Amino acid sequence: MNSDSVKRTLALLSVRIIIIVLFQLLLALFSSWNDAVPWWPFAMIATEIVCLFILIFELKRENMPFSSIQLRPFESSLPLGRLTQFLKREPSENRLQDILKNILLFCLLLLLMGLPAIVLNGVLNENIPILRDTISVGVLPEWAFYLMLGLLPIFQALVEFPWFYGFIYPRLEAYFETDNEQRKIQASVKALSIVLVFFILQSVLIPLLLTPDYMFWRAVSLLPLLLVIGIVIRLVPRFMPGVNLLHALMALNVVMAYWKIK
Repeated sequence: MNSDSVKRTLALLSVRIIIIVLFQLLLALFSSWNDAVPWWPFAMIATEIVCLFILIFELKRENMPFSSIQLRPFESSLPLGRLTQFLKREPSENRLQDILKNILLFCLLLLLMGLPAIVLNGVLNENIPILRDTISVGVLPEWAFYLMLGLLPIFQALVEFPWFYGFIYPRLEAYFETDNEQRKIQASVKALSIVLVFFILQSVLIPLLLTPDYMFWRAVSLLPLLLVIGIVIRLVPRFMPGVNLLHALMALNVVMAYWKIK
C-alpha cells in the first residue's frame, strides 16, 4: 500500500465522520434540536447506506469481492507463536466438528475478553451521572420504529464493523507492515490505534450532543469494547461473520430501548 492509498484510506475515515454529522444536522432542520436527537438511528442508517456504496466502489477499484471484508478481512493471524497455532485451527474433514470448535472458541474469547469490556461499559453507564442522565432516545412514530427495527440491525451488521475492521484496518496494517514479525505486530497496533481513534470519534458524535463531559465518558465507556472487537477480528479473522452477527444484536438492543418507551 503506497502513501497515496493510505491518504485515501484516511480520507475515507474522515468522510464517514462528516457524513454522520451532516445527516444529523439535516434531521435538525425539520424540527428543534431536542426533537431531532431521538432520530439519530436514521442518521446512522443513512450513513451506512452511503458507506456501503463507497465500500462497493473502493473494492471494485481493487478487484476485491465485497465478501472479502465480510468473511475474512485478514489472510492470517498475527505471528504470536503458540497462540497463533492454536487459533489457526486448520479445517479437518469433519465439518460439524470444526463448526462446534469455532463456536466454542468464539464463546471463550467473548467470555475472556468481551464480557469484562461489556461489564465495564454497563458499570460506567450506570454510575457516571452524565452518561446515566443523558437521554438519547425518545418516542417516534410507529412507522419510524418499525422501519428502524427492519433497517438498523441489517445495515449496522453489513457495513460498520466491515468498514472499520474489514476494510480500513487491513489496509493501514499493510502500509505499516514489514517482513519482520515483531514489526508486523507493531504495524497492526499502529493501524488498530488509528481505526479506534476514528471509531471513537464517530461514537461520541452520534447522537450529536456537544457536551464535553458526555463525549469524554462515552469515549471511555466504549473504548474497551471496540478494542476487544478489533483484537478478536485480528487474532481470528474467520470470526468476522460472528462479530457482525453480534453487532446486529447490539443494534436490536438500541431498537428495544425505543420499544420500552413506546
